[in-house]
Amino acid sequence: MFETLLYKNYDPRLNEKNKHRIFGKGHIGGKASGLSFAEEVLERYHEVFVKSIKIPESFFIATDYYQMFIDYNYLNDITEDTPYEEAEIRFKEAKFPSEYKQILYEILTKMNYPLAIRSSSLLEDNVKYSFAGKYYTTFIPNRGTMRERVNQLEKAIKEIYLSVYGPDAVAYRRKHAPGQKESMGVIVQQLIGSQKGIYFYPEVSGVGFSRNYRRWTDRIKIEDGVVRLVFGLGTKCTGRGYARIFSLTNLRLRPEGNNPREIAQNSQEAFDVLNLISGEVETYNINEVPQFLTYHNKINDIAQVYSKKENAIFDINMLNNNDIFNKYIFTFENFPRRHRGFFNIISKLFKYLEEEMGIAVDIEFTYDLEREEFYLLQARPLSSYESFRKVHIPKDIEDKCILLKGDRMITNGVLRNIRYILYVDHEVYSQYKDKYEIARIIGRLNKSIGDRYILVGPGRWGSSNPYLGVPVIYNEISNAAMIVELGIKNGDFMPELSYGTHFFADLDVDNILYMPVFDGYENNIFNEEWFKKGTYIDTAVKIFEGRFDAYLDGDKMIGYVISHEK
Repeated sequence: MFETLLYKNYDPRLNEKNKHRIFGKGHIGGKASGLSFAEEVLERYHEVFVKSIKIPESFFIATDYYQMFIDYNYLNDITEDTPYEEAEIRFKEAKFPSEYKQILYEILTKMNYPLAIRSSSLLEDNVKYSFAGKYYTTFIPNRGTMRERVNQLEKAIKEIYLSVYGPDAVAYRRKHAPGQKESMGVIVQQLIGSQKGIYFYPEVSGVGFSRNYRRWTDRIKIEDGVVRLVFGLGTKCTGRGYARIFSLTNLRLRPEGNNPREIAQNSQEAFDVLNLISGEVETYNINEVPQFLTYHNKINDIAQVYSKKENAIFDINMLNNNDIFNKYIFTFENFPRRHRGFFNIISKLFKYLEEEMGIAVDIEFTYDLEREEFYLLQARPLSSYESFRKVHIPKDIEDKCILLKGDRMITNGVLRNIRYILYVDHEVYSQYKDKYEIARIIGRLNKSIGDRYILVGPGRWGSSNPYLGVPVIYNEISNAAMIVELGIKNGDFMPELSYGTHFFADLDVDNILYMPVFDGYENNIFNEEWFKKGTYIDTAVKIFEGRFDAYLDGDKMIGYVISHEK
C-alpha cells in the first residue's frame, strides 16, 4: 500500500475558491474535501489535462449547520439505538431555522438547474473507511417558485441527515468507528446531464478505481485500474446491477467472456432518470421504452441489438428490432474505439491523483458522448485493502471433502476452522414469493449466530433485484467471514464478475473473502449433494455446523471451501 502524504493533512479552506462555496465554520466532510482536493490537483497539472476535465458547480454546507438543525428541532435525544422509524418521523417533521433557510435561498439564486444533493459526513471518505453507500445522495429538479425549490432542497437535506441513523450506517460505524461521533455536511451540486422530454440524466455515468483488487483473469494486474460504466444516472453504477467493466490496460477483456449470449445476459437494460415533473428517480428498461434511444445521436457508441435467433450482437439499425427475439442492450462495445480520449483522461487522472493523494483512488464521473465532456463528480481515497500474504493451497486438497471450488475474482485469503456455513437453497428461494423475508432471516442469523461464518447462496448477495439474488443489506451480512455466490445454470442466478460496487467496497474493508462458483463450469465445483443434507432452520435457509476451511489463491485464480467431515 501507499503511504498517505498530502491528502492526510489537506485543509480545504486553504483553497481560494472555497471561500465563496463553503457555508458554515465546521468541517465540510470527507466527500467535499476529496472533491476540493481533486480540483487543486487538476489546476496543478492544468497543462496535462488542458481543461479536459470539468467539475460541476458545487456548494458545501458544513457540519455546524447539521448541529444547528439538530438543536433547533430538539433531536439530540435520537441515538443509534433509536428505532429508525421513529427517527424518520421526527426528521420529516423537523423545520429549518431561519438562518439555515437563508443560505438555501442564497445557494438557489446561483443554481437554476437540476441538482444532486450529496452526503459529506465527518467520517465519510477517509483513508481507511469510505462509508460508501451508507449515506444518501438524492436528486431534485429544482423547478417552480423559489419557495417550491427551497422545499425540494430542504426535503433532500433532511433525507441525508436522517441517513446518519440508517441501519446500514449504524452497523458500519459500530464495526469500524465505535465511539466516534458522526456529523453530516452536505454538497449541493449541479446535476450533470441533459433534458430529454420530461426526464433529465447523463448519457454515461461511471465509477473508476486506480487499483483492481478483484480481477476476473490473471491477464489483468492489480495496478491496471478499472472503470464501470452505465447509461443514465450513476445510481445504477454502484449497485449490484449490470454495467460494462473495462480494465484500463486491456479494453477488450470482458468479465463475462465473448459469447454473445453471455454478453447479452450481463449487459445493462434498466437505467435511471430524474423525472422533472414528479421529482422522483424512475427506472426504465430500454426494451420497454426504446424511444429513449432516439434522444441520442451517438447511441451506437454504447448500445447494440442482441439476436437470440442468431446468438449474435449487431449495431442498431442493422436488424429489424420488431423481431420478438431481439433486444437492445448497453454493451459499450464501440465505446473504446470511438472515445479513446476518455480512457486517456482516466489514466492520467488516476496517475496524478494517486501521486498527490499518496494512496489508491476511487472516482465518480459522467461523460457526454456528443460533446465528449468529462465531469469529475467525486474523488476519494480507495479504502484500504490489506492483501493477504501468498496462499499455499494444500497439495492434497483434491482428496478432501470439497464443498465449493471457483476460478474467478479470487483474492488471497485463508480461513481455518470456521464453525458454521449458512446456506440458502436456490430451488426453494427461486419458488418463494417473499424473497425479502429470506434476506431478513439471514439478517437475524447474522446477529444471533455469535461467530463468523461462511455464507453461501444463489446469484448476487445484496442485489436490488431479488430475482438475481438475496436482497440483503450490509448490516445483515456484516459478520460473515466469507461470501460465496452460486451461479446456477438453469436459472437467473449468476454472480456479477465485477468490481466497483458498494457491496465489494464493504467486503474489502471488512476483510470478508469472496468467491463466485459457477455450477457446471470447468474448474468449478458446487457439491450440491452435500448441501442437500441437513434440515431447514427457516425458509430456504440451512445452517451446517462443523470444521470448514477456505483457501483462496489470487495469484493462480483458484479457491476452495472444504469440510473436515465427509
